[in-house]
Order: sequence, then C-alpha cells, then structure tokens
Amino acid sequence: MDGRERGAQRFLSAAEWRQIIDSAVDTAIITTDTDGKVTSWSDGATAILGWQENEMLGRTLEPLFPDDLGPAALEREMAEARSAGKGGGTEGWRVRKDGTQIWATGEMTPIYGGPGDIVGFTKVLRDRSTQRAAEAALIEERRALEILNRAGSALAVETDLETLVQIVTDAGVDLTGAQFGAFFYNVLDAAGESYMLYTLSGVPAEAFAKFPMPRNTAVFAPTFNGEGIVRSDDITKDARYGKNAPRKGMPDGHLPVRSYLAVPVTSRTGDVIGGLFFGHEDVGVFTDQSERGLEGLAAEAAVAIDNARLFRALELELHQRRTAEIDLAVSEDRLRLANDAAEIGTWDFDPISGALRWDDKCKALFGLGAHAEITYERSFLAGLHPEDRARADAAVQAALATGGSGVYDIEYRTVGIEDGVERWLVATGRAIFENDVAVRFIGTVIDITARKHIEDSLRELNERLEEKVAAEVARRGEAEEALRQAQKMEAVGQLTGGIAHDFNNLLTVVTGNIGMAQRALDAREASDPRATRALDNAMKGAERAAALTQRLLAFSRRQPLAPKPVDADRLVAGMSDMLQRSLGETVRLETVTSPGLWRTEADPNQLESAILNLALNARDAMPSGGQLTIETANTRLDESYAATQAEVPPGQYVMIAVTDTGSGMSRQVVARAFEPFFTTKEVGKGTGLGLSMIYGFVKQSGGHIKIYSEEGEGTTVKIYLPRLLSAAAETFEPASTASGLEGSARRETVMVVEDDDDVRAYTVECLRELGYRVIEAHDGQSALRLLERQEDEIALLLTDVVMPNMSGRELTIEARKYQPGLRVLYTSGYTRNAIVHGGRLDPGVELIGKPFSFEALAQKVRDVIDSNSGTILIVDSDPAMRFSASQGLEASGFRTEEAGTGLEALSKVRAAQGCYGAVIIDDALADRAGNALLRELRALYCDLPILLATSVPHDEALADIADDRCIALIGRPYTARELNDALDRLGMSCRRNDD
Repeated sequence: MDGRERGAQRFLSAAEWRQIIDSAVDTAIITTDTDGKVTSWSDGATAILGWQENEMLGRTLEPLFPDDLGPAALEREMAEARSAGKGGGTEGWRVRKDGTQIWATGEMTPIYGGPGDIVGFTKVLRDRSTQRAAEAALIEERRALEILNRAGSALAVETDLETLVQIVTDAGVDLTGAQFGAFFYNVLDAAGESYMLYTLSGVPAEAFAKFPMPRNTAVFAPTFNGEGIVRSDDITKDARYGKNAPRKGMPDGHLPVRSYLAVPVTSRTGDVIGGLFFGHEDVGVFTDQSERGLEGLAAEAAVAIDNARLFRALELELHQRRTAEIDLAVSEDRLRLANDAAEIGTWDFDPISGALRWDDKCKALFGLGAHAEITYERSFLAGLHPEDRARADAAVQAALATGGSGVYDIEYRTVGIEDGVERWLVATGRAIFENDVAVRFIGTVIDITARKHIEDSLRELNERLEEKVAAEVARRGEAEEALRQAQKMEAVGQLTGGIAHDFNNLLTVVTGNIGMAQRALDAREASDPRATRALDNAMKGAERAAALTQRLLAFSRRQPLAPKPVDADRLVAGMSDMLQRSLGETVRLETVTSPGLWRTEADPNQLESAILNLALNARDAMPSGGQLTIETANTRLDESYAATQAEVPPGQYVMIAVTDTGSGMSRQVVARAFEPFFTTKEVGKGTGLGLSMIYGFVKQSGGHIKIYSEEGEGTTVKIYLPRLLSAAAETFEPASTASGLEGSARRETVMVVEDDDDVRAYTVECLRELGYRVIEAHDGQSALRLLERQEDEIALLLTDVVMPNMSGRELTIEARKYQPGLRVLYTSGYTRNAIVHGGRLDPGVELIGKPFSFEALAQKVRDVIDSNSGTILIVDSDPAMRFSASQGLEASGFRTEEAGTGLEALSKVRAAQGCYGAVIIDDALADRAGNALLRELRALYCDLPILLATSVPHDEALADIADDRCIALIGRPYTARELNDALDRLGMSCRRNDD
C-alpha cells in the first residue's frame, strides 16, 4: 500500500464504535481497568443487568456474582485473561440490580496498549436464562418419562397388590418432588368416613402410626369421590381446609404439609379404587407438570391394580378348584381305603342291558383277578356255592321285580372261580326304578368268613361251657377259701392286737411296780430271800407275758419294724454259730447260698428271730436227730401263682427256705399252722405263737410264706421277701451298751402324756426317781394347755400313741408349734398307723414299746434327749457320694437316710414332719439346684439344720443366707472328718454335745 492509499483509509471514531457496541442489546459488553473497575457499560449491559452506566463506572463487577463470590471470581477471570488471553467462559447465576438472578455465560479478554502491555479488560456477558429453562424443562420431561416408563415396566410384571401400590407411591414421590406420599384404599365404614392407609413413601410407617385414618372431609372427599385432581400451593390457606371438628386441621405432631397434591385412582369400571396423596413442607412445590405426570401414573396404577385383583381372584379360584380336587381325591382314597380295610367290594348292575361291573375287591371275593371279564351268569351265578346259587338268584330277581321293595340283603357262600377258595359273603343292595322299571341295581359285598368261623368257634365253646363253668367255679372256690383264710387271720389279728394293747398297759404297771419293789429292797439292804425270790418269779412271769404280747403284735402286724437293706446270705452266715449251738449235736446244719443273690429290705432282728424260730421248730420235729438245711435263692412269683394266694403281688422275691428231715405235718395241720395259739406240741412246751409271729412279720414286710410238708418226709418253710431295687447302702447299727443307769444331772423337764392313770403314775415315778422334773397330762388337750403356760423349755415329750380325741402324733404336731425342735419319745402297746406306715417307723420317730422296764425307760429317755434330734438326711444325685458320706457318718455314730433327688428329699422331710437332725444338700442335684431345695425346706421348717455342700466360693454361696444360723456350708469334695466338723459347727454333734 502506498501513501495515497494509507491517506484514503478511514478509522471509526469512538462514537461510532460505541454506537456499534450499544446496538448489541442482547449482549452486555463491559470494559474495566487493570484493577477491575468499570470504564464502560453498554446499553446491552443495562438491558440485561439493570444498572445504568453512570451507576457502574468506577465500581467493580462484584455485585454481579451471588453469595459474595464476586471478588474471587473476578480475580480468577483476570488471572486467566492475563495468562491465557481469555478468562471465565463458564455458565452460572448472575445477579441483576433488582436482586433477581439470570443464567448467563461470560468471557473476559485483555486490552493491550502495546505489545505485552495490558491496560484493561473486556467482559462480554450473554443471558441464557430462556435456553436454560427450556433445557431444564426438557430434562424434567425426560426424567418424568423415565419414572413413568420404569414404573410401568414394574407394574406390568407385578401381581402382588401390596408391592404394586408401593411401586406407584414411590414413583409418585420421585415424579413430583414430594417429601412424602401415601396411598389410601377407598374403604368406608358404616358412616362413610374411614379410609385404610395402604402404603407410605418418603417417611417411616411410624410417622402415621399414632394418627387415625383420614376422614371424609372437604379436602379428601373430591379425591375419594373421583371428582378430579386436587392441588394447592398452600393447603393451610385453602378454603376447604380446617372445616371439620374437633381438630379443624392437621392434628398435633402431624408431618408439616403446605404444598398438597392428590389424584384419584379409578378402575376401568369407573369405581374409585383409592387416592394418591403427596405433600411438602414448602409452599408452591407442585406444578401443572406434576399434575400431568401423576394423572398418567394414576392411570397406570389403576390398570395394574385391576390386573392384580383379577390375578388374585384367578389364583383364588384356581386354589379353590385345586383344593376341591384334592379333597375329592382324598375323599375317594378314604372311601377306597375304608372299603379295603372293611373288606368291602362294590357292584353295579344294569338290568336292561345286563352289564355288570365289579370293583377289584368284589372280583377278589369271587376268586377272580383284577382284569377278569364280568357277566351275571358266568361270573356271579357261576361263582356261588351250588347250595346257595338258586337262593341268591331268587333274591336278585325279587329286588328287581316291579312293585317290589328294591331291597337286597342276603348271605351266601362263594367258591373262587380261579382260586377255589370258599368264602362267606353278605351282600346288600338297592334297585333304582324309573316308571316302575328297574334301571340300575347297586350294592356292596363284605367278606364275613372270619365272623362265620368265630360263630362256629362260639358254638364249640358253648358246647364246652359246662366244663369251663365247673373249672371256674372250682378256681373261685379256691380263691374264696384263700380269702376266707386271710379274713380270718386278719380278724384274729385285729382281736389279738387290741388285747395286746390293753395287756401291755397292764404289764407296764405290773413290771414297773415289781421293779420298784426290787429296787426298794435293794435300797434297804434287807436280806429277805423269800421276798426276793417271789419278786424274781413275778418278774419272770411278767416278762413271759410281755414276750407273749409281742408275738401277738407280730402276728397282728402291729409291731413297729425298722427295715434295712439286707443281704440274706450274710445274715444266715452270721447266724450259723448261734444256730448250731441251738440245734444241738444230733442235728446237722447245712447252708446253701446263692451267688448273685438279690438284696431285700426287712427288719434284720425280726428276720433273724424268724429263722431261729423255724430252726427250733425243725429241731423239735427231729427228736432223734436229722438234717436242717437253710437255702437262699432268687425267685419270681408269677401272676398265676399270685392269683391263688391272698395278699401276694406278683414280682421278684428273695427266698429263704428252712428244710428239715423230721416227722412232717398233715394237710390239716399245715392249713392251721399260722393260726395263733394252734400247736401240736404237748401242753407247756409251746404257746402256738411262733409261726403266727413269723407269719405276721413276713406279711408286714410285704412278703409271702408257704409251708410244704409230707408226713414222715419232713417240712420246708419258704419265706419270700420282695427284692430291693434301690441302691441304698446296707445299714448296720452297733448295739448300744450302758455301764449303768444314767439319770438327769441337770433336772431336765419331761412332759408325760398318758391316758392310762396307772401307766402314767408308774412312768412319772420312774422319771422322778431318775432325777427329771416331770409334768404330767392325761390327754393331748391338757398337755397343750400346760405347754402354753410353760416358761422353761421342755427337754422331752413322752407320749402314748393311742389316746382318745387326739393321738400322740397329732399332739406332737401341735406341741412343736409352741416349741420347734421338741424331742419326742412315743410309747404304746401297739402303734396302729399313727407313727408306723408300710410296716415301718416314720423317719425321725423314737419309740419304746410297752411294757417297758425301769432300766429300758432310763436308757431310752437319755438316748433321745442326748440324740440331738436323730437322723441325718443325705441328699446327693451321685450314689457314690451318698454311700461315702453315709459310711463316714455311721462310723461316727450317726444314723443316716439317703435321697437321690430334691423331690425325694422333700417327700422324706414332709413325712418326718421335719424331724431330722440335719439335712446335707448337694448344690447340683439332678432335678433342681441345691439352693432351690434349701429355700423350699426353709419355708417348711424354719429351724431345720441344713448343710449345703457347694463347689462355688463361700462368699458367693452365702449371699442370701448369711443371716440364717441354722445353715452352714462345706466345700466339695470333703472328707469324713471335714463333714463331722461341719456338723459340729452346725450344732449336730451326734450323741456328744448338749444344746
């Protein structure tokens, strides 16, 4: 270009450039200096942002940015413009002068005054609010379509109504932007004002749990009536809101609802299924678009709910049909099984066509296979026994005849067509008539062959009935004879027991006064041989009378027994020397033991006496000598043997047989051998009570005794005692000896209660002679009145068992209410059932039998007072531990009893009325904890001494029983010495310590 061309070139003036810039009214063009202060402001900037140029010159562009973001944003844009030649360029919110916001995009470029010399910046800003709103609407439309498509896809495959409605509710919350939504069934009560909440979305179910169902208010009614969509930007300002008492609006605690949108869900039939309800705590959340989206969702929901209901109805119908089919099949199977079990066959005959149908059972009863072809002539008539064929055919024709009853009922025999087996059948049926013509004949056949055989057997039995009756009469005669014998023995026993009771009272007075007379002579040191001899003879006579009454008591089963586990072999072996001396040199003794002999439970002293008595009877039957054999064995008495004997239960027994080679007995003598006072010995050589006493002892022990004898051959007496099945240890009590009579050095108080005045006077005098302080009463009521007024402690209650109005046992129970732990000594001619049960003394009971001597009374009273209340009960689930503890205690002089469970221990303690010296309890029993048993026992008896054997630390075990002075602890395992020391600490030092 030459100079003329350069001179012809024309540059735009500043005003022209400004005119060009201001013409871009949809674009804001702004210039700033290097500090960001505005140097020019276009008309487009005023149109877009609202500020005039004169308002912005010299100011920065910071007010254009929201939330104090201006300084940092401008600094960042200018830095980018300096370094890269352009800054900004991102879209964002910008603030107009009136505080409203627009969505805009802008760039900042540097203004150069020369190469590298930046003198300012140009900011270009364009308003994109309209474009952004269109894009947001498009995105929202796409999102709504995605939600509807997703919900529609889920609804298309879902058949569970609850899941389906939950999908719709969740989709409605997503679609509208609600905080929470709900679907309510359109279910009304009788007043038409109740709707059942079905699903919730956006909040947990607990948010609505405490509120009742919505009522038919002006707000809810349009939706449930299907009137259309209800939308409110602020429901609390809606004219329909708060018109119903009592709340007049939302109840306290309800979720805050301002924006409200509800749409009915209407089925294809036009019925309103329910309503979708959505809420938000802000105002104006829901739009027209929300309405349109929910309207489409409600339509999809209605179709899906209708389909789900149809599917459910179809499922129900199919289920009912399957159930009916199953029930029918079961019923048919049941009928078939019943027919099979009852041996019933069925038949169906068409009289017109002659077709006959039999089921498999009916075919089998005629000896045919399941696939055999059936006809009336070749099957039915051919299968009948020749003797019954004509009769059966006539019965069929009679049932089918016009005017007949149509009833068919007959018995006949068949001969199997294929198997040849003869059977008896009973056939019943009925004809069906149409126009007086039989068109169908149906019925059943039952195999009664077995019944016919039974009837034949009954006929044979009836023919032999006379023989059976005669045999039964004979058997009953034997049983009645055994019963009469038992009743006779019982009656004699009752008589002898009563006599013995009264006689013992008399003997107590007689022997007591004889003893007093002897002691009086001895005290005076008077030498009168004649008087002394007379008193000795009187005492011998009284003692013989006492022995006689004791035998009477044994026969009448009134003597108190002290049974213990007994090894009969050991007992017999221990008697051998005594027996040999008693039998003399002419009788040879042989004992035959039995390896593995069971143990039994009996009073060992009485059993020894019975064996000795039998041995002496055998010796007397062998005056010229002979052999005596004592044999033991295990045996079982079966039901047939027990049925012919009186009071003999079948079961396992230990048998002790005593056999001699003497003269034997006749059958008449054997029959009366056990009767009291019956004897074949010469006068003066026998009382006739020996075998009676043995009989009473065996029966009282639950056993059986039998005599086998042949004249000239010898006699065998067999004693059967029940087998002991428990594992209780065998108990041996050392015989107690006393060097002299021991009285009361401390003047203990004894209360004597006896209804016989003479016996009471004798007893009181003896006790006073022994140094005791005595209080006496003639009956139980008098004794209780004295005890109530008594200030000093009673050391011993000595009471008769059998007294009028109140027995000794009843007196003891009442007396221990005044003085717990009171020691009691019973005395009686015989005990009835007051303190003896099952032939044995109750646990903890002490007894002295009448008549008693001065010496026996002195020893027994001292023993009971010093006994510290008697027996120790060991409660442990381990048999070895029970045995070990029992052995250790018995070696120290204690008496023991055992219990393997808490229940057994409670039973024993209740039976003994708490009269145990102590109870030792293991803390880990099989049926309950030791602490639990301890509390049960303590609730029953507050002063019962209890020793708890425990494995836990004592501090822990004593947590709730430390204040109980009658409870002590011992650690497991323990030695016998430790156990004795623990009992001493508990106050149970047996026969050594005083109270």
